[in-house]
Amino acid sequence: MKKILLGCAVFICMLTFSSCTTNDVKEISGTIIIKDLGSHVFNINADNIHAKIIMPGPEIEHPIVYDQVPLFRTSDYNARIEIDESGRLKSELLNNLVVMYEVETDQIEGQDLDQLLNSGFIKIEWTGIN
Repeated sequence: MKKILLGCAVFICMLTFSSCTTNDVKEISGTIIIKDLGSHVFNINADNIHAKIIMPGPEIEHPIVYDQVPLFRTSDYNARIEIDESGRLKSELLNNLVVMYEVETDQIEGQDLDQLLNSGFIKIEWTGIN
């Protein structure tokens, strides 16, 4: 009889603890800053992602801002940054190798390039649900 009562008590305790776990949805956020020339691949592990993408514009003093851009967990994103032979900066953001955004600036002098390196060529500020 004691074994039955003890078994029931253990079962009720286990049932109580397992029913107390929560599956709360949490909002997460982050910022990706890309400061180096070359190709950079990233993936964001969240759902319902909305991002603000900031890229250098044709005039370096005035960056281009894309707001409320939907991003997806299942996509690999690639940011390419290069300077061509004429000294122009070309920035691209690709989704599974399909161009989403592409910007080419005027010629860049050494001082402006250093300033861009410090602040980042591409910034992606995102929020999503975990």
